[in-house]
Amino acid sequence: MPYGLGVARALARRGHRVVFAGRPEMTAKVGPTEFDAVELREAYTDADRYQDDPRGRALAYLTSPAVAEELLTVAAAERPDAVVIDSNFGGALAVAPRFGVPTAVILHSFLRRTLPSWHEMMRHQSRTRQALGFDPLPGLDELFGGRDLFMINTIDDFDGGGGNPWPNMRYGGPILEDDTHCRPYELPWDADDPTPLALVSFTTDEIQNSVVKLQRTLEALETLPIHVLATTGTVDPDRITVPPNARAVAFATHGPVMSRASFVVNHAGYGTVMRALTHGIGVLCITGQAEDQRVVAFDQPRTADFVQEHRVGVSVPATAGPADIRAAAQALLEDPGYRSNARRLGDLIVRSEGADAAARHLSALPLAASPLGPATGPAASSPVRPPLSADRT
Repeated sequence: MPYGLGVARALARRGHRVVFAGRPEMTAKVGPTEFDAVELREAYTDADRYQDDPRGRALAYLTSPAVAEELLTVAAAERPDAVVIDSNFGGALAVAPRFGVPTAVILHSFLRRTLPSWHEMMRHQSRTRQALGFDPLPGLDELFGGRDLFMINTIDDFDGGGGNPWPNMRYGGPILEDDTHCRPYELPWDADDPTPLALVSFTTDEIQNSVVKLQRTLEALETLPIHVLATTGTVDPDRITVPPNARAVAFATHGPVMSRASFVVNHAGYGTVMRALTHGIGVLCITGQAEDQRVVAFDQPRTADFVQEHRVGVSVPATAGPADIRAAAQALLEDPGYRSNARRLGDLIVRSEGADAAARHLSALPLAASPLGPATGPAASSPVRPPLSADRT
Protein backbone atom coordinates (compact mmCIF):
# COMPACT_ATOMS: atom_id res chain seq x y z
CA MET A 1 0.00 0.00 0.00
CA PRO A 2 2.63 2.68 0.85
CA TYR A 3 4.35 2.26 -2.52
CA GLY A 4 0.98 2.78 -4.23
CA LEU A 5 0.69 6.14 -2.53
CA GLY A 6 4.16 7.05 -3.75
CA VAL A 7 3.21 6.30 -7.34
CA ALA A 8 -0.10 8.14 -6.93
CA ARG A 9 1.66 11.27 -5.70
CA ALA A 10 4.08 11.16 -8.62
CA LEU A 11 1.15 10.79 -11.03
CA ALA A 12 -0.65 13.70 -9.35
CA ARG A 13 2.42 15.87 -9.90
CA ARG A 14 2.04 15.08 -13.60
CA GLY A 15 -1.56 16.29 -13.58
CA HIS A 16 -3.38 12.98 -13.16
CA ARG A 17 -6.08 12.08 -10.68
CA VAL A 18 -5.82 8.65 -9.03
CA VAL A 19 -8.59 6.63 -7.42
CA PHE A 20 -7.80 3.55 -5.33
CA ALA A 21 -10.11 0.54 -5.23
CA GLY A 22 -9.61 -2.22 -2.69
CA ARG A 23 -10.68 -4.01 0.43
CA PRO A 24 -11.69 -2.14 3.60
CA GLU A 25 -8.18 -2.27 5.09
CA MET A 26 -6.88 -0.41 2.06
CA THR A 27 -9.54 2.28 2.01
CA ALA A 28 -8.86 2.96 5.71
CA LYS A 29 -5.22 3.64 4.85
CA VAL A 30 -6.05 5.87 1.90
CA GLY A 31 -8.62 7.81 3.94
CA PRO A 32 -6.10 10.18 5.62
CA THR A 33 -4.47 11.01 2.27
CA GLU A 34 -5.39 13.36 -0.55
CA PHE A 35 -6.73 10.51 -2.72
CA ASP A 36 -10.17 9.02 -3.19
CA ALA A 37 -10.77 5.34 -2.47
CA VAL A 38 -13.59 2.98 -3.38
CA GLU A 39 -14.22 0.13 -0.97
CA LEU A 40 -14.93 -3.18 -2.68
CA ARG A 41 -17.96 -4.51 -0.86
CA GLU A 42 -17.47 -7.98 -2.34
CA ALA A 43 -13.97 -8.24 -0.85
CA TYR A 44 -14.85 -11.04 1.54
CA THR A 45 -18.07 -12.41 0.05
CA ASP A 46 -16.42 -15.81 -0.49
CA ALA A 47 -14.08 -15.67 2.50
CA ASP A 48 -15.76 -18.56 4.36
CA ARG A 49 -14.96 -20.83 1.43
CA TYR A 50 -11.24 -20.09 1.78
CA GLN A 51 -10.92 -20.73 5.50
CA ASP A 52 -8.80 -23.89 5.10
CA ASP A 53 -6.00 -21.94 3.41
CA PRO A 54 -3.43 -20.21 5.68
CA ARG A 55 -4.00 -16.97 3.75
CA GLY A 56 -7.75 -17.28 4.23
CA ARG A 57 -9.52 -13.97 3.72
CA ALA A 58 -6.56 -12.42 1.92
CA LEU A 59 -6.61 -15.19 -0.69
CA ALA A 60 -10.37 -14.84 -1.06
CA TYR A 61 -9.95 -11.17 -1.85
CA LEU A 62 -7.17 -11.78 -4.36
CA THR A 63 -8.89 -14.57 -6.29
CA SER A 64 -12.67 -14.46 -5.87
CA PRO A 65 -14.47 -13.77 -9.18
CA ALA A 66 -16.98 -11.66 -7.23
CA VAL A 67 -14.23 -9.16 -6.40
CA ALA A 68 -13.05 -9.00 -10.00
CA GLU A 69 -16.59 -8.40 -11.27
CA GLU A 70 -17.06 -5.59 -8.76
CA LEU A 71 -13.83 -3.99 -9.98
CA LEU A 72 -15.25 -3.97 -13.50
CA THR A 73 -18.34 -2.20 -12.17
CA VAL A 74 -16.19 0.37 -10.34
CA ALA A 75 -14.18 0.99 -13.50
CA ALA A 76 -17.37 1.50 -15.52
CA ALA A 77 -18.43 4.17 -13.03
CA GLU A 78 -15.04 5.89 -12.74
CA ARG A 79 -14.24 5.71 -16.49
CA PRO A 80 -10.46 5.61 -15.99
CA ASP A 81 -7.88 6.10 -18.71
CA ALA A 82 -5.81 3.24 -17.31
CA VAL A 83 -6.07 0.56 -14.65
CA VAL A 84 -3.04 -0.31 -12.51
CA ILE A 85 -3.20 -3.72 -10.80
CA ASP A 86 -1.03 -5.08 -8.00
CA SER A 87 0.98 -8.11 -9.09
CA ASN A 88 -0.55 -10.32 -6.36
CA PHE A 89 -4.12 -9.64 -7.47
CA GLY A 90 -4.77 -12.71 -9.64
CA GLY A 91 -8.51 -12.23 -9.98
CA ALA A 92 -8.16 -8.64 -11.18
CA LEU A 93 -5.30 -9.50 -13.54
CA ALA A 94 -7.43 -12.22 -15.11
CA VAL A 95 -10.19 -9.79 -16.12
CA ALA A 96 -7.80 -7.02 -17.21
CA PRO A 97 -8.76 -7.21 -20.93
CA ARG A 98 -12.38 -6.50 -19.98
CA PHE A 99 -11.55 -3.04 -18.59
CA GLY A 100 -11.28 -1.83 -22.16
CA VAL A 101 -8.42 0.57 -21.37
CA PRO A 102 -4.67 0.09 -21.01
CA THR A 103 -3.74 -1.99 -17.99
CA ALA A 104 -0.51 -2.19 -16.03
CA VAL A 105 0.84 -4.67 -13.50
CA ILE A 106 2.93 -3.15 -10.72
CA LEU A 107 5.39 -5.11 -8.57
CA HIS A 108 7.09 -3.71 -5.49
CA SER A 109 9.95 -6.17 -5.20
CA PHE A 110 12.24 -8.28 -7.34
CA LEU A 111 10.99 -10.20 -10.37
CA ARG A 112 13.82 -12.26 -11.86
CA ARG A 113 15.01 -13.34 -8.41
CA THR A 114 11.52 -14.53 -7.50
CA LEU A 115 10.09 -15.73 -10.82
CA PRO A 116 9.76 -19.45 -9.91
CA SER A 117 7.84 -18.46 -6.79
CA TRP A 118 5.55 -16.19 -8.80
CA HIS A 119 4.70 -19.10 -11.07
CA GLU A 120 3.93 -21.29 -8.06
CA MET A 121 1.87 -18.63 -6.29
CA MET A 122 -0.36 -18.03 -9.29
CA ARG A 123 -0.74 -21.78 -9.82
CA HIS A 124 -1.86 -21.98 -6.19
CA GLN A 125 -4.36 -19.17 -6.73
CA SER A 126 -5.63 -20.97 -9.83
CA ARG A 127 -5.90 -24.39 -8.16
CA THR A 128 -7.74 -22.85 -5.23
CA ARG A 129 -10.26 -21.22 -7.55
CA GLN A 130 -10.82 -24.48 -9.40
CA ALA A 131 -11.31 -26.41 -6.15
CA LEU A 132 -14.08 -23.95 -5.27
CA GLY A 133 -15.77 -24.33 -8.65
CA PHE A 134 -14.45 -21.11 -10.21
CA ASP A 135 -12.61 -20.76 -13.51
CA PRO A 136 -8.82 -21.23 -13.37
CA LEU A 137 -6.43 -18.34 -13.84
CA PRO A 138 -4.28 -17.97 -16.95
CA GLY A 139 -0.52 -18.43 -16.57
CA LEU A 140 1.99 -15.65 -15.98
CA ASP A 141 2.60 -15.21 -19.69
CA GLU A 142 -0.93 -13.82 -19.82
CA LEU A 143 -1.33 -12.31 -16.33
CA PHE A 144 2.01 -10.47 -16.36
CA GLY A 145 3.28 -10.63 -19.93
CA GLY A 146 -0.06 -9.94 -21.60
CA ARG A 147 -0.69 -6.53 -20.08
CA ASP A 148 0.33 -3.21 -21.60
CA LEU A 149 2.98 -2.56 -18.95
CA PHE A 150 4.68 -4.58 -16.24
CA MET A 151 6.24 -2.02 -13.89
CA ILE A 152 8.88 -3.39 -11.50
CA ASN A 153 9.82 -1.07 -8.67
CA THR A 154 13.43 -2.05 -8.28
CA ILE A 155 16.71 -1.24 -10.00
CA ASP A 156 17.40 -3.58 -12.91
CA ASP A 157 20.92 -4.41 -11.71
CA PHE A 158 19.57 -5.34 -8.25
CA ASP A 159 17.36 -8.08 -9.73
CA GLY A 160 19.99 -10.70 -10.44
CA GLY A 161 21.04 -12.09 -13.79
CA GLY A 162 19.08 -13.62 -16.63
CA GLY A 163 16.96 -12.18 -19.38
CA ASN A 164 13.54 -10.58 -19.04
CA PRO A 165 10.73 -13.06 -19.78
CA TRP A 166 8.36 -10.46 -21.26
CA PRO A 167 8.89 -7.43 -23.50
CA ASN A 168 6.46 -5.25 -21.50
CA MET A 169 8.76 -5.17 -18.44
CA ARG A 170 10.12 -1.84 -17.27
CA TYR A 171 12.40 -1.23 -14.28
CA GLY A 172 12.40 1.85 -12.10
CA GLY A 173 13.50 1.94 -8.48
CA PRO A 174 12.27 1.26 -4.94
CA ILE A 175 9.41 3.45 -3.75
CA LEU A 176 9.77 4.35 -0.10
CA GLU A 177 6.63 5.68 1.59
CA ASP A 178 5.55 5.32 5.19
CA ASP A 179 2.34 3.54 6.07
CA THR A 180 -0.37 6.09 6.85
CA HIS A 181 -0.60 4.59 10.37
CA CYS A 182 2.92 5.83 11.09
CA ARG A 183 3.49 8.85 13.28
CA PRO A 184 6.72 10.57 14.36
CA TYR A 185 8.13 8.98 17.51
CA GLU A 186 10.27 10.97 19.90
CA LEU A 187 13.15 8.77 20.98
CA PRO A 188 13.77 8.85 24.74
CA TRP A 189 17.55 9.04 24.30
CA ASP A 190 19.36 12.35 23.81
CA ALA A 191 20.26 13.24 20.24
CA ASP A 192 23.96 13.45 21.19
CA ASP A 193 23.93 10.08 22.98
CA PRO A 194 26.80 8.08 21.34
CA THR A 195 25.19 4.73 22.14
CA PRO A 196 24.35 2.88 18.89
CA LEU A 197 20.65 2.54 18.05
CA ALA A 198 19.01 -0.49 16.45
CA LEU A 199 15.60 -0.33 14.81
CA VAL A 200 13.64 -3.59 14.95
CA SER A 201 10.79 -3.70 12.44
CA PHE A 202 9.05 -6.80 11.21
CA THR A 203 5.95 -7.18 9.04
CA THR A 204 2.79 -5.11 9.39
CA ASP A 205 0.80 -7.88 7.67
CA GLU A 206 -1.41 -9.50 10.30
CA ILE A 207 -1.22 -12.99 8.80
CA GLN A 208 2.60 -12.85 8.89
CA ASN A 209 2.89 -11.60 12.49
CA SER A 210 5.29 -13.30 14.88
CA VAL A 211 5.44 -12.55 18.59
CA VAL A 212 8.15 -15.22 18.94
CA LYS A 213 10.45 -13.48 16.43
CA LEU A 214 10.01 -10.13 18.14
CA GLN A 215 10.63 -11.52 21.59
CA ARG A 216 13.73 -13.50 20.61
CA THR A 217 15.19 -10.45 18.89
CA LEU A 218 14.70 -8.20 21.90
CA GLU A 219 16.24 -10.88 24.13
CA ALA A 220 19.21 -11.14 21.78
CA LEU A 221 19.83 -7.38 21.77
CA GLU A 222 19.27 -6.88 25.50
CA THR A 223 22.88 -7.56 26.50
CA LEU A 224 24.50 -5.46 23.76
CA PRO A 225 25.58 -1.87 24.57
CA ILE A 226 22.89 -0.37 22.33
CA HIS A 227 19.50 1.29 22.42
CA VAL A 228 16.63 -0.48 20.63
CA LEU A 229 13.36 0.78 19.19
CA ALA A 230 10.94 -1.94 18.09
CA THR A 231 7.99 -1.04 15.85
CA THR A 232 5.60 -3.95 16.29
CA GLY A 233 2.99 -3.21 13.62
CA THR A 234 -0.20 -5.15 14.24
CA VAL A 235 1.34 -6.97 17.22
CA ASP A 236 0.19 -5.27 20.41
CA PRO A 237 3.35 -4.06 22.22
CA ASP A 238 1.78 -5.27 25.47
CA ARG A 239 2.18 -8.86 24.23
CA ILE A 240 5.97 -8.69 24.41
CA THR A 241 8.43 -8.20 27.25
CA VAL A 242 10.52 -5.11 26.54
CA PRO A 243 14.03 -5.10 28.10
CA PRO A 244 15.47 -1.99 29.79
CA ASN A 245 17.54 -0.92 26.76
CA ALA A 246 14.51 -0.98 24.43
CA ARG A 247 11.22 0.73 23.69
CA ALA A 248 8.30 -0.68 21.71
CA VAL A 249 5.60 1.14 19.77
CA ALA A 250 3.12 -0.16 17.20
CA PHE A 251 3.98 2.28 14.40
CA ALA A 252 6.58 4.99 13.95
CA THR A 253 7.82 6.96 10.96
CA HIS A 254 11.02 5.12 10.06
CA GLY A 255 13.03 7.82 8.32
CA PRO A 256 13.95 9.91 11.38
CA VAL A 257 14.76 6.76 13.37
CA MET A 258 16.94 5.31 10.63
CA SER A 259 18.83 8.61 10.39
CA ARG A 260 20.10 7.89 13.92
CA ALA A 261 20.29 4.10 13.72
CA SER A 262 23.39 1.95 13.30
CA PHE A 263 21.47 -0.99 11.83
CA VAL A 264 18.00 -2.40 11.24
CA VAL A 265 16.67 -5.81 12.24
CA ASN A 266 14.01 -6.92 9.78
CA HIS A 267 12.29 -9.96 8.24
CA ALA A 268 13.98 -9.23 4.87
CA GLY A 269 11.03 -7.10 3.84
CA TYR A 270 11.88 -5.41 0.56
CA GLY A 271 10.69 -1.91 1.44
CA THR A 272 12.40 -1.69 4.82
CA VAL A 273 15.66 -3.09 3.45
CA MET A 274 15.72 -0.55 0.61
CA ARG A 275 14.91 2.32 2.96
CA ALA A 276 17.70 1.26 5.33
CA LEU A 277 20.18 1.40 2.44
CA THR A 278 19.19 4.99 1.64
CA HIS A 279 20.22 5.82 5.21
CA GLY A 280 23.53 4.00 4.78
CA ILE A 281 22.93 1.42 7.49
CA GLY A 282 23.27 -2.35 7.48
CA VAL A 283 20.45 -4.85 7.82
CA LEU A 284 20.11 -7.97 9.94
CA CYS A 285 17.56 -10.18 8.18
CA ILE A 286 15.76 -12.77 10.28
CA THR A 287 14.50 -14.77 7.38
CA GLY A 288 11.82 -17.40 6.92
CA GLN A 289 8.93 -18.75 8.96
CA ALA A 290 9.03 -18.63 12.74
CA GLU A 291 7.15 -21.18 14.79
CA ASP A 292 4.09 -18.97 15.31
CA GLN A 293 3.82 -17.53 11.77
CA ARG A 294 1.02 -18.68 9.48
CA VAL A 295 2.80 -17.66 6.27
CA VAL A 296 5.70 -15.53 5.06
CA ALA A 297 6.07 -13.69 1.77
CA PHE A 298 8.11 -15.66 -0.75
CA ASP A 299 10.30 -12.73 -1.78
CA GLN A 300 11.84 -12.41 1.68
CA PRO A 301 14.52 -15.13 1.26
CA ARG A 302 15.50 -13.59 -2.07
CA THR A 303 15.76 -10.15 -0.46
CA ALA A 304 18.00 -11.70 2.20
CA ASP A 305 20.11 -13.18 -0.60
CA PHE A 306 20.45 -9.70 -2.09
CA VAL A 307 21.55 -8.30 1.29
CA GLN A 308 24.26 -10.92 1.65
CA GLU A 309 25.42 -10.82 -1.99
CA HIS A 310 26.05 -7.09 -1.77
CA ARG A 311 27.40 -7.37 1.78
CA VAL A 312 25.06 -4.75 3.18
CA GLY A 313 24.00 -7.04 6.00
CA VAL A 314 23.65 -10.58 7.25
CA SER A 315 20.86 -13.12 7.44
CA VAL A 316 19.94 -15.70 10.05
CA PRO A 317 16.97 -18.10 9.94
CA ALA A 318 13.72 -17.21 11.68
CA THR A 319 14.29 -20.12 14.07
CA ALA A 320 17.70 -18.78 15.16
CA GLY A 321 18.18 -18.43 18.89
CA PRO A 322 19.17 -15.23 20.73
CA ALA A 323 22.89 -16.11 20.66
CA ASP A 324 22.97 -16.31 16.85
CA ILE A 325 20.95 -13.11 16.45
CA ARG A 326 23.24 -11.36 18.93
CA ALA A 327 26.37 -12.46 17.07
CA ALA A 328 24.97 -11.20 13.76
CA ALA A 329 24.12 -7.83 15.33
CA GLN A 330 27.60 -7.62 16.81
CA ALA A 331 29.12 -8.19 13.35
CA LEU A 332 27.11 -5.25 11.95
CA LEU A 333 28.30 -3.02 14.77
CA GLU A 334 31.96 -3.93 14.43
CA ASP A 335 32.49 -4.06 10.64
CA PRO A 336 32.21 -0.64 8.93
CA GLY A 337 32.17 -2.34 5.51
CA TYR A 338 28.46 -3.05 5.82
CA ARG A 339 27.63 0.63 6.18
CA SER A 340 30.01 1.62 3.40
CA ASN A 341 28.33 -0.81 1.01
CA ALA A 342 24.89 0.32 2.17
CA ARG A 343 25.74 3.95 1.39
CA ARG A 344 26.89 3.01 -2.10
CA LEU A 345 23.66 1.13 -2.93
CA GLY A 346 21.58 3.74 -1.13
CA ASP A 347 22.91 6.42 -3.46
CA LEU A 348 21.76 4.34 -6.44
CA ILE A 349 18.29 3.98 -4.92
CA VAL A 350 17.94 7.72 -4.32
CA ARG A 351 19.07 8.49 -7.86
CA SER A 352 16.61 5.98 -9.34
CA GLU A 353 13.65 8.17 -8.22
CA GLY A 354 11.41 5.10 -8.17
CA ALA A 355 8.03 6.81 -7.83
CA ASP A 356 8.76 9.23 -10.66
CA ALA A 357 10.08 6.41 -12.84
CA ALA A 358 6.86 4.43 -12.34
CA ALA A 359 4.73 7.50 -13.04
CA ARG A 360 6.70 8.20 -16.21
CA HIS A 361 6.11 4.70 -17.58
CA LEU A 362 2.44 4.70 -16.55
CA SER A 363 1.94 8.08 -18.22
CA ALA A 364 3.32 6.64 -21.44
CA LEU A 365 0.63 3.95 -21.70
CA PRO A 366 -0.99 4.05 -25.15
CA LEU A 367 -4.27 5.81 -25.76
CA ALA A 368 -7.21 3.49 -26.28
CA ALA A 369 -10.75 3.86 -27.53
CA SER A 370 -12.66 2.63 -24.50
CA PRO A 371 -16.15 1.16 -24.12
CA LEU A 372 -16.12 2.83 -20.71
CA GLY A 373 -16.09 6.27 -22.33
CA PRO A 374 -13.82 8.31 -24.61
CA ALA A 375 -10.27 8.23 -23.29
CA THR A 376 -8.26 11.41 -23.00
CA GLY A 377 -5.08 9.52 -22.26
CA PRO A 378 -2.90 9.32 -19.17
CA ALA A 379 -0.09 11.20 -20.90
CA ALA A 380 -2.11 14.41 -21.31
CA SER A 381 -0.52 17.44 -19.67
CA SER A 382 -3.79 18.78 -18.30
CA PRO A 383 -5.73 16.87 -15.60
CA VAL A 384 -7.33 13.70 -16.95
CA ARG A 385 -9.72 11.14 -15.60
CA PRO A 386 -8.19 8.87 -12.99
CA PRO A 387 -5.92 5.96 -13.45
CA LEU A 388 -7.62 3.33 -11.27
CA SER A 389 -5.31 1.51 -8.86
CA ALA A 390 -6.54 -1.96 -7.86
CA ASP A 391 -4.61 -2.59 -4.70
CA ARG A 392 -4.12 -5.85 -2.82
CA THR A 393 -3.80 -4.30 0.65
